[in-house]
Amino acid sequence: MIGRRTAGRALRRLGARPKLPGPWIVTEEEPPDCTPLEEFRLFAILGAWMEGDVVEANVKNAMLQGCERVFLVDNDSSDDTVAAALDAGAELADVFSTDEYDETLRLDIMNRVVHEASVGDGAEHIWWLWLDADEFPHGPAGLTVRQHLERLDRRFRIVGARYFNHYPDRSPAYRSGFHPLDFQPLCEEHRLRTCRELHRKHPLQRFDRNGSPIVCGRGFHAAESDERPLREPAAPIFLHHFPYREEQLTRRRLDLLCRADASGSTRARDGDDASEGILLRYRTLDAVYAGDWDAVAENRLAGDFGPEHPIPWEQAVAPEDVDAARWYPTEASLRTGAPESPRSAAE
Repeated sequence: MIGRRTAGRALRRLGARPKLPGPWIVTEEEPPDCTPLEEFRLFAILGAWMEGDVVEANVKNAMLQGCERVFLVDNDSSDDTVAAALDAGAELADVFSTDEYDETLRLDIMNRVVHEASVGDGAEHIWWLWLDADEFPHGPAGLTVRQHLERLDRRFRIVGARYFNHYPDRSPAYRSGFHPLDFQPLCEEHRLRTCRELHRKHPLQRFDRNGSPIVCGRGFHAAESDERPLREPAAPIFLHHFPYREEQLTRRRLDLLCRADASGSTRARDGDDASEGILLRYRTLDAVYAGDWDAVAENRLAGDFGPEHPIPWEQAVAPEDVDAARWYPTEASLRTGAPESPRSAAE
């Protein structure tokens, strides 16, 4: 396990500089004389809190996508999150404890883990995949994330993601160990004006031993670097977000985050931009599990969205981008009681 130190000490030294002018990122098409890197490593950095039901699948998916190592940073979960992640092959990089959800501290620690692991590894180039425990990425056109990176010109050091929020519309809403996409195909796309292509997140960031460090920003939306602007390819990866899983478990987790304690305090703080999505999910729980998509649409996050109501994943993207790899035969989920009896059909 990477040694615990004051969170973000090294990265604060790296980041102690004034903001530079101009855009932080530019989006470019692949050049006709594309020159991919001959060698690189792919690691994942995973942040989690109380996600024992889904973290095993997250780690297995990251490895299936080509990640050689998955580094877990856990916010002192009291459930089996850490054990489940380690059993799936992750490495415990750090555990930190807070009374409130603290996105700044979380990112300080995750950036420090990335920096120390990159410097200590010895590789010239390391792509890092930044993930929350309920996020499942894959490459375009049936590729894994690694296969997608292998085709990119070496000029690109950051890759954006098309980001899809998924909703339960059938029972069971999820079973541990499987890809949540088998249970929740219903989704809506979330976009944000962080780059020309409206990628809500930029979860792939490359460490170059002889290049300027990249420091990931809050929510993995953007990043900072003395290399400005950073270049991303127009072709993104796909990132699936599954915040609503088995109903009672989801309600218990969000109660711990959002329900006031005896002193009136909540773990997710009202007015904190990083807690905005958490509090929104808490407010719309009843609407989500009732399939009341009008009410859900009225309480969206800031940004641009796809259709007003969720649609099946297969309708949200081009046919060649629908398939995402599984670490088990797809028939296995059906044999163990995968979804049936949808509550509502998308128009």
